[in-house]
Amino acid sequence: MKTLRVTFATIGLSLFALAATAQNTQSLLTSYYEVKDALVATNAAKAKAKAADLLAAIGKVEVAKLSAADKKALASAKTEATHIGESTDVEHQREHFEGLSKAVIQLSKSTKPAKTYVQFCPMAAEGKGAYWLSDKKAVRNPYYGAKMLTCGKVTEEI
Repeated sequence: MKTLRVTFATIGLSLFALAATAQNTQSLLTSYYEVKDALVATNAAKAKAKAADLLAAIGKVEVAKLSAADKKALASAKTEATHIGESTDVEHQREHFEGLSKAVIQLSKSTKPAKTYVQFCPMAAEGKGAYWLSDKKAVRNPYYGAKMLTCGKVTEEI
């Protein structure tokens, strides 16, 4: 009986920690979606502004609650968001969005802040393909915008 109580207490603390971490990254994910939507619209000025919002959200993440791998992903997300925020060239922003997406996908998989869809375009990144996250199941490609708006597919649901 004592073991059962300890087990339930451990499970409860683990769930609490996961919920706290999810809340910790929710605003980061929301800001990421705004950058993605600006790139879908091929709006470099808006992507630049939303990258600044994303950097602010990254700055609010409680790093101490993250694993070592997630801390590294957060640092990568910050670097990529900084590059997006410093540029007014949408193609350059899209190049850095690929790295940003890798980092935010990793964070989302471990912290699970909200239901999100991992999407993939096989044409992006010079034909190597690239992933991104979306809060909607319908594909809206941030790597090509209107040129190939629906190119891609959902590969995973987090």
